[in-house]
Amino acid sequence: MIDPGRALPRWGWPVSGADVSKNLAGSIETARKRATTSKLRAVDYLRVSTEEQVKGYGIAYTGKRTKKHMGNKGWEHVGTYADEGFSGSLEAHERPDLNRLMQDARHIPRPFDVVCVPEERAIGRAGRAFWPWVWELEDLGVFVAIVKGDYDNTTAEGRSRMRKAADRAEDERETIRERTQGGIQEKAEEGGYVGGKVPFGYRVIDKGVKGESRLVIDDCTDCHPSCVTRHEADFLRAGRKYFVELRDWNEVATRCNADGYRKRNGELWGYHSARQQILSGIILEARQVFRGSRYVQRDADGNPVYGESVIIKLDPIFTPEEIKELRKANEKPPRKPSTSRVYTLSGQILSPCGKRYIGGGKGRREKQYRCQGRTAEYAGAPTCDCVYLRAEPVEEEAWKKVKRLLGNFDQLKTMADDWIGVRAGSRSNFAERIAELDKRISTQAKAVNVTISMTAKQVALENDDISEEEVEKRVSEVVAPLQQELAKLQKDRADIASWQEESDAAGERITQLINLVEMANRRLLNMPLEKQRELMVLLEAEVTIIGDPPQGRKGQPCALAAWFSERDLEVPVMTDEGWSRVAPLVDWKSRNLAPRTVLAGILYKVRTDTPWKNIPSLFGSPATLQTYWTRWRKSGFWEQVMEALAHERSTPLPAPQLPQIKLRCLIEPEVLLESECRSSESAARD
Repeated sequence: MIDPGRALPRWGWPVSGADVSKNLAGSIETARKRATTSKLRAVDYLRVSTEEQVKGYGIAYTGKRTKKHMGNKGWEHVGTYADEGFSGSLEAHERPDLNRLMQDARHIPRPFDVVCVPEERAIGRAGRAFWPWVWELEDLGVFVAIVKGDYDNTTAEGRSRMRKAADRAEDERETIRERTQGGIQEKAEEGGYVGGKVPFGYRVIDKGVKGESRLVIDDCTDCHPSCVTRHEADFLRAGRKYFVELRDWNEVATRCNADGYRKRNGELWGYHSARQQILSGIILEARQVFRGSRYVQRDADGNPVYGESVIIKLDPIFTPEEIKELRKANEKPPRKPSTSRVYTLSGQILSPCGKRYIGGGKGRREKQYRCQGRTAEYAGAPTCDCVYLRAEPVEEEAWKKVKRLLGNFDQLKTMADDWIGVRAGSRSNFAERIAELDKRISTQAKAVNVTISMTAKQVALENDDISEEEVEKRVSEVVAPLQQELAKLQKDRADIASWQEESDAAGERITQLINLVEMANRRLLNMPLEKQRELMVLLEAEVTIIGDPPQGRKGQPCALAAWFSERDLEVPVMTDEGWSRVAPLVDWKSRNLAPRTVLAGILYKVRTDTPWKNIPSLFGSPATLQTYWTRWRKSGFWEQVMEALAHERSTPLPAPQLPQIKLRCLIEPEVLLESECRSSESAARD
């Protein structure tokens, strides 16, 4: 692999014209001169998709071809970049090693002169995945060589050949997609099974039989009379009956588990899973929507790109009366306004067991998070022993990171590569390519007109009796290839113009970033917890604790530490002089422990923030110490002791443990600014 030896500039931001070659021809000429005066340095870029891997065409197979080609050309092989399992429709910044190749290519002096690929589809199967990075390499003085066909883009002929190959690759991709999607669309319109996850309560019959596979209710209708299988539809019917009777989803899960019903993966039912399946929209409405989810690729108008949404009707599991009865049983009275504490990160802290931390409730003296894994998913299910987290340290640290991030323009600008995309910082000269295509389109259009005229005259001279319709047919046959070439040129121009618009839109993104930073510096300083919570949700924040977490307690927080904290007192250090002032206040004797030892143990506990159970044995039994502290506090003796020690040397309470966290979030300036605008309008109305 190539290692330039120093940090490379980030990819994804507009640069000045001085950073790129002013003339494409000059760059290619430089490469040609270098080829005649010294040995060219070449790297190979290898890409195979997941489908190609399955067929046995791996990186090693394609790498042999490129290395042999470079050896035949006399080029020096200086590195390999390989993306395994990545689609040809992905752009350069979405392929890790191609992204790294482009970063290395921008290094000065250039670490290589040629990028060698086994065939055109390794570059990309879509125009926007093919051309922008090839053009940028051209502008940098690096050309691309294709092993299959033995050509490169240092000549007009080679570039024309590469353009046709790219068009062919994209046409193949679109043809395959349209054929596949069209077949699925037709099957959906006929009510057949279109693949994917089978809705719970149904099963597929005639799977694999062309035109016959479909969804039917998974029940005992087709089984032997002695069938003991617990079918999915049987569970739904039993669960509905139990809920209507009991109005308690926990009890529904418990009874269904006792009856022998299991989830599709064989696990026991829990509160959430039982409720989710029985109240599923597919079950209650007896229909499935094909191309109806939010993950379907859509056009600018919000319509699915590869066909229309189709409602596939299913056989109903419940009768209309049963559905009405179920909905009524599930109705809940209006919820009272919550008076619990605000947990700004509830559900957004990752737990070691794979679950998430949520707010610990309102019945505690301090805020803390508890892991969802501590609650059994079903009766008798195993639970985790993840520690409780003190809420304030984690929330404060996460909020500091958010404020630093949203208030720092340079940091946001660096991170914005991912959502701006490669074209925002592409050094490709789109205007130059458009001008070149305009000339070719004009020339091609003239060629079409001249060919039409010349062919019509020639046909007429050859046969005086030929009909007008026959002349038109002969002319169309001759001109068709030229018109197809013209249409491709026009399509290429339209694509490049759209890429140029997207690149120009990066300027608007920068303006949004500046506005976002101004908003952050204005609003985040004293933002209330409710608004912090809303912002964390908008950011889709995800927090991971690194190292030892700031542990909370399963029960109440330490009342001893709270006693000092509420009075803003430090913890006195026990000395002989201090004990001489405390001793006269002691009017009791212990059979096992000296009063001074008890007092020293209690002060040690609060000074070190050691749990009662972990206090060293030299201070006596932890239970005994805790009992004495409780009695002394209630009797007022503890307060007298602290007054007697008021002038002794003291130490502050242990500072809260500062957690180390990793924060991941999604930053979309337009979404955050829109939320800010709505908040401002709401505040103005209030």
